[in-house]
Amino acid sequence: MAKVEHTSDARVLVGIDISKHRHEVLIAVPGKTRRRRLTITNSTDDFMRLIAILREYGLPVRIGFEATGNYHRVLMYHLGVAGFDLKG
Repeated sequence: MAKVEHTSDARVLVGIDISKHRHEVLIAVPGKTRRRRLTITNSTDDFMRLIAILREYGLPVRIGFEATGNYHRVLMYHLGVAGFDLKG
């Protein structure tokens, strides 16, 4: 198993697999060996739920997308407005 090291620039890493109706989210938190998985629908309510979950960690967040077509655009907009670091 990999050794987990804590640094002052620790951040939550998020990967999102985009599809038309729902998105699969994987969240890696510094200092934890298990990753959190969740599914959100392509809706504003679930976008806000994801934002609230990510803010609860109290750390900087970097989000990467595996985009399909243009289905990621609205989610990416909401996450960007929320202040997260986005990588396309």
